[in-house]
Amino acid sequence: MAHELTTREDGKVEFAFRTTDGAPWHGLGQAMADNASIDQWRAAAGMDWKIQRGIVRYNVDRDGAQLAMPEQHVLFRNDTKAPLGVVSDRYNVVQPAEVLEFFRDIAQAGGLDLSAAGTIFGGKRFWATAKIGDACPLGLQDKVGGYLLISTSADGSLSTEVRRTTVRTVCNNTLQMARSESKASVKVTHRSKFDPYAVKEFMGLNEAAWNQFKTDMVRMANTVVTANTAERVLKELFEATASAGYKKVMSLFEGEGIGSELDGSQGTAWGLINAVTEYADRHVRARSDANRFVSSQWGPGAALKQQALNLLLPA
Repeated sequence: MAHELTTREDGKVEFAFRTTDGAPWHGLGQAMADNASIDQWRAAAGMDWKIQRGIVRYNVDRDGAQLAMPEQHVLFRNDTKAPLGVVSDRYNVVQPAEVLEFFRDIAQAGGLDLSAAGTIFGGKRFWATAKIGDACPLGLQDKVGGYLLISTSADGSLSTEVRRTTVRTVCNNTLQMARSESKASVKVTHRSKFDPYAVKEFMGLNEAAWNQFKTDMVRMANTVVTANTAERVLKELFEATASAGYKKVMSLFEGEGIGSELDGSQGTAWGLINAVTEYADRHVRARSDANRFVSSQWGPGAALKQQALNLLLPA
């Protein structure tokens, strides 16, 4: 798995992680010391290249004569010259280095340190995370980390987004740290210039959001979910008890899921939400691991997880 990570011709994977936060489940990337600089992170994560742009041109006859489309630009990497996407001339590029510079700013302001950074799809998308804290719902074996995630794209497929997310250590399943009534993220379209100061208010709510998630996590771990309740929730999620998704999540909840045997997971709302996240992150049908990863973080998989959380934690 992990084919979503960009691999260079020399075999280097464009991904780096902080050693003290634990190695990633896929075992790829470069380990970083706690005192590593932003420049060291940029090189290790393979985010040391720049996005350049050129006007779209097309052949109009067999002799190679070309016409230009000045309102359409090709974005490409300056190191490999590989194309990243075709966008309009109004598209504001966010460079890989700018994503890391954003964390330099918030580290100074909020005391957060980089936890991981990298690119996927050959550099068409890239992201970085900083850790907010650790918590456990009931037992120390079931640790969950809270993170701030910034992600963006070079192909027009994603806005630049800053949001809070969580990772369950035992299985690396992810879940957005937001209830339906709270501010989930800050997004800036590529028609607007990304301004780190625009997310200052959002950043100021990190501690409150993390404390609320910890409370919700303990609440779910102490909420018994019967077979009938699980069936009702999953039927609403999948709209049919005969669907493959329904059957898979139910089997994960009933004992097949990673960490399903831990205190607070067996027969609880916490166990059911983790069955849904494991399904979205690892088992949902997809054309490739890369597509599944993208869906679970930014697409239908992320929406499925959020819907499940809202059903299990009603206002």
